[in-house]
Amino acid sequence: MKYKIFISSVQGEFKQIRLDLKAFLTGDAVLHRFISEVFLFEELPARDQRADRVYLEEVQHCDTYIGIFGNDYGNEDPNGLSPTEREYNQATRYRKN
Repeated sequence: MKYKIFISSVQGEFKQIRLDLKAFLTGDAVLHRFISEVFLFEELPARDQRADRVYLEEVQHCDTYIGIFGNDYGNEDPNGLSPTEREYNQATRYRKN
């Protein structure tokens, strides 16, 4: 079985770490055998859907959620939540590893 991994963080604060983590996961000879996809929102082509809908659906359909948390919270929506917190909440709701 191969797993889909979702990497979540504030993009600006962890831009290079996100890219390095994906490169490691997909480039390692052993891990690559077990990973079908590593999702990074910034690599998603433009769509005619709302961004928040897209990333929450991606979290829902992933097998493993990796959250990287630092000093920046991110831009808050009208409810006071950042995209990273919304992704975390979705991963928790769907009991992602």
